[in-house]
Amino acid sequence: MKKFCLIFAVFLILVVSGCGKDDEMSKKDIVQRASDVAVEYIRVKEDKDFVVKDAEFSSATNSSIVFVYGYYKPEKDKEVVLMVDSADDYKITGVGSN
Repeated sequence: MKKFCLIFAVFLILVVSGCGKDDEMSKKDIVQRASDVAVEYIRVKEDKDFVVKDAEFSSATNSSIVFVYGYYKPEKDKEVVLMVDSADDYKITGVGSN
């Protein structure tokens, strides 16, 4: 019985630790996809080239919003941020600039 419990505990630890790595990979994939969508959105809607500087998930708990920060290619001093909702088929939910 002790041997069974030990094997079960090791199996459970391996499963849980493996799932954590999958989540991390999927977050990177989500951020990359959101960045690609932001670049395409600016190209289509504003006919400008958008350069991504950074992208991150919203700090709100369980948020699916990814903030994509960057600038228009000829205007490095004009920062732009796009809000991309990864749960809503990567819909752009907001655009702001300084």
